[in-house]
Amino acid sequence: MKAILTAAALALTATTAFADTVTVTRAIAGATLHETDADMSVYWVEDGDAYALTAFYVTGEAPADPARLRMHLADGDKVTFGLPGVKDRLFTFARDGETVSVRSARVSVDYASK
Repeated sequence: MKAILTAAALALTATTAFADTVTVTRAIAGATLHETDADMSVYWVEDGDAYALTAFYVTGEAPADPARLRMHLADGDKVTFGLPGVKDRLFTFARDGETVSVRSARVSVDYASK
């Protein structure tokens, strides 16, 4: 648990971006993405040919209850999904060579026409 908290602290203090995309170009270097409904800190470490990416995020609904995501990204991998508690946003995690990017995109849903 101490290692996870230490890694999260590194990710939180490494880079802060008030934008829709962050990139991480070195192992253990972290980045933080700030959105309206969520704050997310990400970092990766090498695991063979893949990068093991870890992301911690909190939502406005549960700011004191961080959630953790873990995934392995091979070169060229890209995945997009929504997060519980984060409305109207999709997050894309992608690896291109030695760079991992995390992008947040607003999506709109017209519930009235459904």
